[in-house]
This record gives sequence, structure tokens and C-alpha cells, in this order.
Amino acid sequence: MSTTRIERREVPADLIEATPNAAGMWLLASPLLGFVLWLWVDVFAHFSPLAWYWVDVAIGAALFVLAAVLPLGWLAHRLVTAAPRLFQHAGWDIQPLEPVREQEAYLVRYVYQARRRASGSWPRQWLRAAQGWVYIEIAAILVGAILMIPLFLSAVDFGFGR
Repeated sequence: MSTTRIERREVPADLIEATPNAAGMWLLASPLLGFVLWLWVDVFAHFSPLAWYWVDVAIGAALFVLAAVLPLGWLAHRLVTAAPRLFQHAGWDIQPLEPVREQEAYLVRYVYQARRRASGSWPRQWLRAAQGWVYIEIAAILVGAILMIPLFLSAVDFGFGR
């Protein structure tokens, strides 16, 4: 039996900030955003001194967008794009500076030379927030899946599922 060691070729590359469809990102993030908005508005309406529920809903939703959606989404996007290797290039497009053949595409290790972020316009900031909320939702799903293991085991201990 022969052991052949696969050599990975290092290719210099630039990282360019990805530009996905913003509507698609908001659609992916909508389950988590809808649930958190619902919780936020209910807590806001409970503690509000105003007697009109729908005014509380409007004010609570506006505050939610300004105080939670934009800053937390932008922060999550910045955190994920700060470590491209750890998060498998999420939020980045790779532009190789040398030609890469199709046969070796999965064997290439990219060495980053520069990171190029897109402009800082308001539409781009909203897109970054949407991407960030998708990352938050993925993290919530993964953490939830891990937390379900002890819940399942404790439920089985109490006789559920038998």
C-alpha cells in the first residue's frame, strides 16, 4: 500500500466583499427577526405608559429596528468577516491572483493579500445587517441543536418516548 501525500499549492488571492441579494438575506433572517420582534414589542407594550397598544407596537418596532436590527446585524457581519478562514470565507468572494485549474480547485490553499470591502453606503449597511442576522440565525440553530441533546436525554429519563 502506497501512501501519497497530497501537496496543496498556495495561491495568492484577494478577498472581495460579497454582494448577495438583500431581499433574499432578509427572507432568510425573517423567522428569527419575526420572533425577536414579537418578543420585543410585547415587552415594550407591557412596560409602556401609553394606553394604546398599536402605538406601542409602532414605537417598539421602530426602536427595535434602530436599536437591535441594524447594530447587532452589522456587528455579527463584522465578526464573521473578520475571520475568513474560521468561517469558510462567509461574506467574501475569493479572487485568485494566479490561474487555478478546475482539477485543482479543491486542493488550493489561498493566501490572502488584501481585503476589499464594498462602499459604506446605507444600502450596503442594510445588506451587511441582513447578512449578519442570517449568521446569527445559523448560530442560534447550531446552539439550539446542541442544547437539545441534554433535553432529549432528560426527557427519556422521565419516561417520554418509550
